[in-house]
Amino acid sequence: MIPLIVDLDRTLINTDLLYESSKGVLESRPWLILLFPIWFAQGKGYLKEQLVKRFDIDVSKLPYNQTTIDYIKKRKKQGDTIILATASHKLYALAIAKHLKLFNDVMASNKSFNLSSHNKANRLIARFGNKGFDYMGDHNRDIPVWEASNLAILTNVSEALIKKTQHLNCLVLSKKD
Repeated sequence: MIPLIVDLDRTLINTDLLYESSKGVLESRPWLILLFPIWFAQGKGYLKEQLVKRFDIDVSKLPYNQTTIDYIKKRKKQGDTIILATASHKLYALAIAKHLKLFNDVMASNKSFNLSSHNKANRLIARFGNKGFDYMGDHNRDIPVWEASNLAILTNVSEALIKKTQHLNCLVLSKKD
């Protein structure tokens, strides 16, 4: 049994939490737009930390990707460990994991570390070894993670991304409309 690592934004959910939290903060306090560059200058993780402090996401209303959820349930039924690994802030990721009750563990960004792309690949290799996990994602920034994975699982992807990853051991679950 090999662990299944699942990305959050546009993979588990059909939206992006950085977008949703930015929108939520700005709808309630538009003047905070002036602070966004200052927060971002301290790192993307710091920006996410500031947003999570100012906006609660109702995880029960997020647009979940049913194809992804069905695949997770299939793998969980087979006895695989399922881990949510996301560049989204850890507080949002933990709330989603608690709501869905599908994950054995959560790896996520915090104010000083953004778990994305090469950062995510390096953390997963350190934890599971090169080729020691399967990874489900949706974006070009997932390529370094897929390259380190045993199986690259693509969901919500374009034909162009499928072509970029054809050299990998891939499973395409769904394509963009």
